[in-house]
Amino acid sequence: MIRLSEHLSVYRGPIQVGIVHDGDRALLIDCGDGQVADALSELGIAAVDDVLFTHHHRDQACGAARFVDQGARLGVPKAEQAYFDRVGDYWSDPDQRWHLYYFRPHRLMLTEPVTVHRVFEDGETFEWGPATITAIATPGHTEGSLSYLVEVDGETTVFSGDLIYDHGRIWDLHSLQAGYTCGELDIMGYHGYLGARPALVESLQRIRALQPTRLVPSHGNIMADPSGAVDALVQGLEDCHAKFASISSLRYYMPATLEEFADRSDQMEIAENEPPPSCLRQIGNTWMLISQDKTAYVIDCGFENQLEAIQTMIEEGEIREIEGLWVTQYH
Repeated sequence: MIRLSEHLSVYRGPIQVGIVHDGDRALLIDCGDGQVADALSELGIAAVDDVLFTHHHRDQACGAARFVDQGARLGVPKAEQAYFDRVGDYWSDPDQRWHLYYFRPHRLMLTEPVTVHRVFEDGETFEWGPATITAIATPGHTEGSLSYLVEVDGETTVFSGDLIYDHGRIWDLHSLQAGYTCGELDIMGYHGYLGARPALVESLQRIRALQPTRLVPSHGNIMADPSGAVDALVQGLEDCHAKFASISSLRYYMPATLEEFADRSDQMEIAENEPPPSCLRQIGNTWMLISQDKTAYVIDCGFENQLEAIQTMIEEGEIREIEGLWVTQYH
């Protein structure tokens, strides 16, 4: 248990749980696996009134039911309410399991629903005991993530979820995989490495502009220099994006998506391509080897439009039949 001030503490367990306390009552920010409940007596706390969540992931909220059973109210980001109280809809939706080309990683989704008593949107402010608490929209780690600005005992502390881990560091880079738009191009999540980076950077800058006394992440270290920590992470993400761009095939297939790197000397040159022989045909991500007697062998079958194109080739006599199919991988 770390005492930050008279009415504000942090419990360091599997995640860091914020504790606003007033006498024997408390408000929690995230709850992790719930083991914080066993340590609250160190602060003289007998009951938890509210638990506020920064985002819907299991490491933040898998212990929530324990507090609901003891009478606590749960407050969640409005944009992610369904991932708390209707999470079964997510797991039972076939679109979350098959053809995940537009996906956003949600491997930490709750496995059981929890009761939601209140939802928060950007800018909502309320009083609890001696503290003023404001919800700040900080998407990036998830689309609907919130941070909470807690003003108490003459200081301002931001509980930032998984927005940042430490000075110049991030908890989970994989969570930033996301689809995005670039002009008229719709980039699938399948290709969206660091696709949520712009949203994350904007969120980091919002927190920086608040000039809080400290940042408390869910994972990582409490930061006494929020501005320096944010600036270092923004620069690190930019460097990471440049390294990705230097070897990314998107520079060849969709050059507009990474055009800002086109003339940089640190980018790998794109190799010259040889034209395919006439016996090879490409339809999207499908290649077809066509023999002299018009029988064909298909490498990967992709989506239905590839199958429809092959059927048209058969009907028009361009090929006679498909003799075999080779699937290169399970994706």
